[in-house]
Amino acid sequence: MSPTYEDFDLLIDRTESVYRVRVIASPAGQAQTTVALTPEIEAIRATIAAGWQVEDLNLALAKSWGQALYSVLFSGAVETCLLRSVDAARANNAGLRIRLHLSDVPELATLPWELAFSPPRDRFLSLSNATPIVRYMALAEGEPRLPVEPPLRMLCVLADPIDLAPRLNVEGEWRVVSNAVASLVEAGAVALERLATPTVSELRGYLRRHAVNLLHFIGHGWFDTATGQAGLVFEDEMQQASLVNAEQLGVLLEGHSALRLVFLNACDGARVDERDAFQGVAQHLVRLGAPVVVAMQFAIDNARAATLAQEFYRAVADGYPAEAAITEARKALFAPGSAPDWATPVIFTRASDTRLVLRTPAAPIAAATVTVVPPPTPRLAFEPEMVTIPAGPFLMGAADALAEWRQHTVELPAYAIGKYPITNAQYAVFVRQHKEHRPLQSGWFFTTPPAARLDHPVTGVTWHDAIAYCTWLSAQTGRHYRLPTEAEWEKAARSSDGRTYPWGEEAPTPSRCTSGGASTAAVTATSEGCSPYGVCDMVGNVREWTTTRWGEDSRRAEFVYPYRRDEREAASARANELRICRGGAYDDPPSLLTCCARSIVHSDARLANVGFRVACDA
Repeated sequence: MSPTYEDFDLLIDRTESVYRVRVIASPAGQAQTTVALTPEIEAIRATIAAGWQVEDLNLALAKSWGQALYSVLFSGAVETCLLRSVDAARANNAGLRIRLHLSDVPELATLPWELAFSPPRDRFLSLSNATPIVRYMALAEGEPRLPVEPPLRMLCVLADPIDLAPRLNVEGEWRVVSNAVASLVEAGAVALERLATPTVSELRGYLRRHAVNLLHFIGHGWFDTATGQAGLVFEDEMQQASLVNAEQLGVLLEGHSALRLVFLNACDGARVDERDAFQGVAQHLVRLGAPVVVAMQFAIDNARAATLAQEFYRAVADGYPAEAAITEARKALFAPGSAPDWATPVIFTRASDTRLVLRTPAAPIAAATVTVVPPPTPRLAFEPEMVTIPAGPFLMGAADALAEWRQHTVELPAYAIGKYPITNAQYAVFVRQHKEHRPLQSGWFFTTPPAARLDHPVTGVTWHDAIAYCTWLSAQTGRHYRLPTEAEWEKAARSSDGRTYPWGEEAPTPSRCTSGGASTAAVTATSEGCSPYGVCDMVGNVREWTTTRWGEDSRRAEFVYPYRRDEREAASARANELRICRGGAYDDPPSLLTCCARSIVHSDARLANVGFRVACDA
């Protein structure tokens, strides 16, 4: 069940010699005390200032730091108020959200309060959904309401400049984020898109055209200790690093009223200047209107960052408030023998309720009007496994090609495509009922496929055979299957970043694609060559039919770029017309097997190196 919260507002300010800690609102009333910074706290501040990394901390030291931090926040009457407030909230079936007000003490905002460890309860506060910790930023304006009418538009910006090291696994995290919200995308609750190129100008243009509710940045962050300036690293038009400071980001996002949450998966996104509590990236964005910002106060390993994002969005999808969703992500990272990198994310907010997705019980329905909704039809044994491709733009074509094939941006709605080409085993089920569509030139004996090649892609089928298979499969399953368009095939292969190969820019290898040989291979033989979406075997093995027409003359394209849904996608069944096949084949040299590989084939041709995969609307 999604957690609900009562607030425990804790404000810290200072006099000449001591700090004053005040509970300004809580279920148990108000309280206050004064504290001085202990040698332990001063040592923590010095360690962090010297370039400490979270992996230098083990569990025992984390608890020691955590107790020192807890003693600053909660001592005397304030601790009593905390314990009574936890009990009062529990009695109301709620948790207690600890909201730290640190604007008056920027020198303390640099401390990792998310590590606070409670001796009375023997636990880290932020690892429990009963006591999440947020950095609250009070502003002289009304608090925002976060939930919006679906679909929630989510934009991912993935920046990995070629001149910065270490390079980031942005594609891996893109897959993680896509998978985490896949169920919401399929349900129509979220529209997930990826910025075609991670430049400031591209983002500015996108924000002019679309109302973005959730912005997820994956890349590098930076912080200049001399000036207190901080920012994010975008790319320029040459894929070189472009430093964008917090003020520039604020100007870029200011006034974008649809924005609800910003997730900065970049180091130093939560760092603050000891002279100004609003100087950091996250803090500045909240000050200029972003209701919730999740940012990192320390560097975090790429794989762990991906896990963090995945668990956060899964919890958001389940209707959890942002602070509870981060707690779920912290739990996924926690292990007694590991460094406490679960304390790396920080939530900055000015909202009382940080829930983006409302999950409310359905209203009672009168007995006479009850409708029984059958569960989704399970995938049949012979039905291909599908992968959902999110809506959004991508780069289609080759940058150095002729006009008919020149690279340009194409925007597609969400759709699904087969993870693999249709195999001999899958096609055999169809052929047993429709013998007129049996393959030729591929080792079949009438309607029986070769026993040693059941998991190889079916070949020797015409475009019309492939269309007939889709029609039959739709009738068997109740889902509308079809061939992919040329644009759908290419986006599934190369994602939105214009990559050369589905796996990136590295040269082809036998583990990535089947090429330069005498025959096909199993569709699962090249698992290292899958695209960022998880679609496999897209270059090499077999060329694949698409719905897209070339024209009447093989020497001249009738339908040139930019790509659009026009007569090139006409569903005519004329004999021997020219259709476009995508990908390469097992007998092609590796140098030809790029995401732009394209062949022109007569629709009646039965070739030993041409097969197909299916698609359907999301």
